[in-house]
Amino acid sequence: MHDEEQSTTGNSATDRKVFNPGGFDDFFRTEYRKLVKALMVMEGASPADADDCVAHAMEKLFERWHLPVSDPGRVRHPRAYAMKTARRRLKNERHRLQPVALDEDGSVLPADGSALTALEDRQFVANTLECLPPAQQQVMYLITEGYTPTEISEVLHKKPNNVRQIIHLVKKRLRRQLEPPVIGSPQTEEER
Repeated sequence: MHDEEQSTTGNSATDRKVFNPGGFDDFFRTEYRKLVKALMVMEGASPADADDCVAHAMEKLFERWHLPVSDPGRVRHPRAYAMKTARRRLKNERHRLQPVALDEDGSVLPADGSALTALEDRQFVANTLECLPPAQQQVMYLITEGYTPTEISEVLHKKPNNVRQIIHLVKKRLRRQLEPPVIGSPQTEEER
């Protein structure tokens, strides 16, 4: 039995205490990199994934570190707990991100249902807004960043009503571009 994990103050199991002379900080410094390496070797995790999972495990361990000895949630073997928690997190993340086939055309989405990442969403919006004049691009960029029309008017030195009008015009223009044409409409008749 290792003294940093556990020491016995008596003969009964209820007298056992978790003992780490340096506390959580020393445990973290000593074990973090070892756990990351172990996850990479044992589970084939990438360095980034292993780091994320170990960070999550350390956070969970820290939440339980100072519980009273009599508390059943108290961690008795910190290294084992951290490794088990990190491995479980990695397994759950892999399962969550496992691709799922959607159609016969072979297109896939992540299992959690998100079709695009935030970066892809931003790129799509940027590509869509490229067709707009510069003043409209500025307004719509600020809208996508969460600015209100009043805030945009201050940033761009425009009147709030002008900003609202630009937003209305852009929405109307983009709606025409992004919506598929209705079958039987004059536009689809001309394309034939």
